[in-house]
Amino acid sequence: MDSTKMMRGIIPGIMAGYVFMAFMGPGMADMVGGMISADALIGFILHIVISAVIGAVYTGVFTEFVQMNNPLLDIAVGGLIYGVIWWIVGGLIVMPAIAGGNILQSSLTDPSLFGHIIFGHVLAFLVVLRNAAMGMDN
Repeated sequence: MDSTKMMRGIIPGIMAGYVFMAFMGPGMADMVGGMISADALIGFILHIVISAVIGAVYTGVFTEFVQMNNPLLDIAVGGLIYGVIWWIVGGLIVMPAIAGGNILQSSLTDPSLFGHIIFGHVLAFLVVLRNAAMGMDN
């Protein structure tokens, strides 16, 4: 795990988190805040902090294991895999565990699945775009 690479994922993670929240709608901030008995503003802030951490993990850890040597494949496949991982971890395990719901209970038509896939694709796209623009490796 490379801390320099992790730092490179924070801003793309925050940006992808905003896109996720826009896709899911204002109820998402209420839901995240409700997990810790807080309001929507705290839920929004918490979600953005989580998105920054997830972005850092993407660039510091995930890209080390998923290197397809093609930026389009990194975005399409890497973003898909990473989004589905966080849907399972965050949407199907962590959120229900904290909120007292049923763990691993969902369907393939769950809007959260599509939100997490969009998050993964946006995150991967922003990282690939930034790396290309600045001449960086993952």
